[in-house]
Amino acid sequence: MSFLITGGASQVGSALARQLKEAGQRVIIASRSGRVPEGFDSVKLDWLDASTLSNPFSSGEPIHGVYILLPPGYVDPSQNIKAFIDKAVEHGVKRFVLLSGSAVDKDADFGISNVWRYLEEKGLDYFALRPTWFIDNIYEFYGKSIREADEFKTVMPNAKIPFVSVEDIAKFAVGIFLSEKNTINEQRIVGPELLSFDQIAAILTDVLGRKITHKPISPEELTQEYVSSLGWPEDYAKFLVEAELGCDAGSQEQWWGKPENAIGKETTKEWAQRFKAKLT
Repeated sequence: MSFLITGGASQVGSALARQLKEAGQRVIIASRSGRVPEGFDSVKLDWLDASTLSNPFSSGEPIHGVYILLPPGYVDPSQNIKAFIDKAVEHGVKRFVLLSGSAVDKDADFGISNVWRYLEEKGLDYFALRPTWFIDNIYEFYGKSIREADEFKTVMPNAKIPFVSVEDIAKFAVGIFLSEKNTINEQRIVGPELLSFDQIAAILTDVLGRKITHKPISPEELTQEYVSSLGWPEDYAKFLVEAELGCDAGSQEQWWGKPENAIGKETTKEWAQRFKAKLT
């Protein structure tokens, strides 16, 4: 079977593409630039450009399933994604997997929720992945600061999070794509540990062999950090900081210990050992 992974070289998408390929499946990666990791076929697909929505189907090759990732930092592209879903169904796509989040409400009025409801209203075979925070974001958000200053900054001195590895999320998604039939269409996915950022710093200190410090700062400072170091638009940076303040108030901790959760296997220490060279 063939699968289309949208979002280019995103964290979960890259892991999912690799794992599907290792399982003997054909994988096509769609990205805004049309460039993808070596070893994969590519196609240009930009959620903000409606003229690209038919590109994945132009070859006539059957695609069994599509992984949908909404782009960070942009205006709500859900109308274009809905149009893409219609085109995908017309071209025989049988299953959709949407990357949502543990705290995302299906009935909320923003991009992910709009797409989620559309998949349900159309009566499609879909699955919403609902992971808690990615442990991989320690590298994505704070890697440069850890390497250059031996510290990372957050607005979350009190937060405890069941961090989950993108490898574990991808493994779950592979099972969803390859199963004959799914009996549920959404699942929260948590990591195997509940940790604070101070505990993350202690684990990094142990693995990297040098003192790594977690430094709490103000929301205004972190917003500017994200704008200057990651190049995000200020509105998106503020949105993310607000989500982090919610996390500090317990928005992620509340999912810990729930028997209905799927639980990943990779610990933060195992992840840090795997990423050691990138954090040194």
